Amino acid sequence: MQKPILLTFGFPDPNSPRYRNLVDLYESEGWEVRECLTTAKGFLGKHRDLMKQFKKHKKEYSALLVNFPGYYLMPIAWWKTRFPRKQLIFDAFISISDTLVSDRKKISWLNPLAWFYYLADVVSTHLADEVLIDTEAHKKFFTKRFFLSAKRIRVVYVGTLKDLFSPGPKENKLAEGKFNALFIGSYIPLQGIEHILHAAKILGDQTDIHFTLIGNGQTYKEMTALAAELELSNVTFLDFMPLADLPHYLRSCDIALGIFGTSDKANRVIPHKVYDAIGCGVPVITASNLAIGEKFTDGKEVFLCRTGDANSLSRAILRAKNG
Repeated sequence: MQKPILLTFGFPDPNSPRYRNLVDLYESEGWEVRECLTTAKGFLGKHRDLMKQFKKHKKEYSALLVNFPGYYLMPIAWWKTRFPRKQLIFDAFISISDTLVSDRKKISWLNPLAWFYYLADVVSTHLADEVLIDTEAHKKFFTKRFFLSAKRIRVVYVGTLKDLFSPGPKENKLAEGKFNALFIGSYIPLQGIEHILHAAKILGDQTDIHFTLIGNGQTYKEMTALAAELELSNVTFLDFMPLADLPHYLRSCDIALGIFGTSDKANRVIPHKVYDAIGCGVPVITASNLAIGEKFTDGKEVFLCRTGDANSLSRAILRAKNG
């Protein structure tokens, strides 16, 4: 029997964990996954290239999956799945207005652009037959914020790349002879890196504990300035590095650090870094939020602390260190 064809559609990074895990999921459910993806630049360039490729598949596919971030592709995807009628799936993954306005505070809600982002969220999700999101907590947010029926939302957890983030022998990429706490991230506000640095200050007299932070991004300059202000000698900053290098650092650490921010969004997510560390067999310290208990148990895969609380984080680190 011939498998139904799921056509991925958009401009995701085909090597990203989210994309690869979705492909694996649908293949495991009996779909043949084909790609209609573009690397073209610009709004018009992307549309032209996608429409050219779509013609090759339009008579064969049964469902169209618009991949994250494909908000502005949803109107054309909706039109193309009307005649003949095909299933339209949208991997929303996150809310663009919640991320850029409420969480990262790139603009204020008083800015008309913020309401354009909100409209993009509403329209793109309502055009889909099914919306994919990353946690049950996020699902509840989407149903309330964008007036969606819960029946139209499917939770697909982030997960990890199992062929990359897997257990292995202890490695030595980090400070020798130390209890190494490792953070990997893009320095967005929900990660709460300031609380990691304040915890490092609190644990300054614990000379056998060292913190390494890998990454860069929105708050990087602010965080390095804070580390200098706190006169931290137990913290090392490393820049972004290829994804394939990260498992070696994870297998070198004693504890991985998750997210500690206080935003509403931080309360609804389980980030890649948590899954990646656990995939490598490394315990994780992260803030207790609405989502983490959906997948993990305090004291087993994770050690939980209070959100936005450096004292609680420092105690969790000692709890993990002392067994």
